[in-house]
Amino acid sequence: MSQSLTMRYTPNQQDYAYVVRYFNLQRRGTKISLVLLALAFGLALFVVASKGSSVTVFELIWLFLPPVFVIYAYFIQPASLAKKAAQNEKLVTEATWEVSDAGVQITSRFNSTLLEWGNINKLVTSKDYYLLLSKTNKNAFRFLPRRAFNSPQEEELFLDVVERNISRV
Repeated sequence: MSQSLTMRYTPNQQDYAYVVRYFNLQRRGTKISLVLLALAFGLALFVVASKGSSVTVFELIWLFLPPVFVIYAYFIQPASLAKKAAQNEKLVTEATWEVSDAGVQITSRFNSTLLEWGNINKLVTSKDYYLLLSKTNKNAFRFLPRRAFNSPQEEELFLDVVERNISRV
């Protein structure tokens, strides 16, 4: 049985900041980087604490570099990208998603794109968003805010269609 579902929403700056941050946290490279930064920070903290003498400039750099990187990667950079997205009329115009067994047709007043299920790697779920991750470009994704659904039944239908089609590719 082929089911079809249509949702509409207008993305905003906060959407872009959140989904960029959330997408980055989903990536394996990011998780590895966070572990390495935590180890570097812990080692530098241990060296400084156990040494007992004054802290060198090199040690200060290793103490501040990991937190500064995390602040940049998870707050400054996503906020900057979100600000740029909000200034691009094509990215903050109303979008219509038509979801069916053929794929996801995303239409705005500027263009229309069909995402075929074979090009979607997986669905990632957060509290407020769904992210469809690209299979061919590991840096690409599309997002759908949960506020786009008119009812819990509509959201369940979306999940059913996505699960049915992503699992078979």
